[in-house]
Amino acid sequence: MRFFRISNLFVSFTFLTNSLVIAQQFQSFTDPRDGKTYKTVRIGGQTWMAENLKYNPQRGNYFIYNNDPVNYDKYGYLYDWSIACNVCPSGWRLPTNADFLELTNFLGANFKPKMMKTNSWPQADGANNSSGFSGVPGGVRDHQGNFRNIGMGAYFWSSTGIDGTWAYARELGSNAGNWASSEFGTNKLIGMSVRCVQNTSSSSNVSDDTEEVLDDEYVEREYEEPVTPQYSSSHPIKKGITEYTVYKTQYCEEEQDFYYNYTGEYACQPFKTESFKISINIHLNDPMYSEALLKMTNLKTKQVDDFEIEYVEELEDGSLSFVFSIINQPHQFILNTSDKTITWYSEWGHWTTTYYYR
Repeated sequence: MRFFRISNLFVSFTFLTNSLVIAQQFQSFTDPRDGKTYKTVRIGGQTWMAENLKYNPQRGNYFIYNNDPVNYDKYGYLYDWSIACNVCPSGWRLPTNADFLELTNFLGANFKPKMMKTNSWPQADGANNSSGFSGVPGGVRDHQGNFRNIGMGAYFWSSTGIDGTWAYARELGSNAGNWASSEFGTNKLIGMSVRCVQNTSSSSNVSDDTEEVLDDEYVEREYEEPVTPQYSSSHPIKKGITEYTVYKTQYCEEEQDFYYNYTGEYACQPFKTESFKISINIHLNDPMYSEALLKMTNLKTKQVDDFEIEYVEELEDGSLSFVFSIINQPHQFILNTSDKTITWYSEWGHWTTTYYYR
């Protein structure tokens, strides 16, 4: 048992986790736009809504999961990114990716169960809600209009955009989907939940002398580009440009069960009839370029796609792996000269596309 000094009163709290104790002090906020009242909670130096937003903006793309009013009552609306950025009430905002980083750094390692509302998740997720964030598995509406993962995943927009198509988001739940990271980039057309954070910390209802026990060893950071390896002159990978003419393409996607868990089995099918030309230019230590540049030209449509390779690695079977990222998600091309294939492998997307060349 530990004792916390709050406003000159001593209050005892059970040690809720191995590394963190938070004084949960819920307050409430009433949205003047529609009169709805939300619980709020102070976590570290931030004040968060402890419920998903339910405001109807009367415009744009916002959704109720499966159009079921019961889901609206439990989980609120799912908003696309452009609406999410402007839907919080005055004095509140859609959190930036940095806001989420501040939150998770404060909560420490294994922060997800601390943010998940008890009795709302599968038992295996270990939800304890020690932070008071009270995340609920409201699911997602994907960019093709399919509702997915209710009861298993919570998805929250951040206001931090990546480019014209992508923005950062956050997820909770061990079966939330393909996301192997706490922060991930995703299509702005997807419908996700919104949690608003207060613009200032002046309304804190926990005094400054509240003692907090933090996990000092855990710090979540923004994505950082990998360090480029340095290669000796005797390295087996040689510089140069090689072209490959593709005559057949096959697409394989890992299958999912009813709960969207991946089974480890791949279903494959011919993907495209048109041919490709793939050019690989290996630079390695040339300071004017990345590690390598892979260019893919569709010989029918003439579309050209360039991929800047972060590093090149020789595998045990003698094939070459060309590693790169798309929106911070790991991908690689694997060149196998013995069977004359170039395989594009998406680690998080659970799919492969194999290009057979002559």
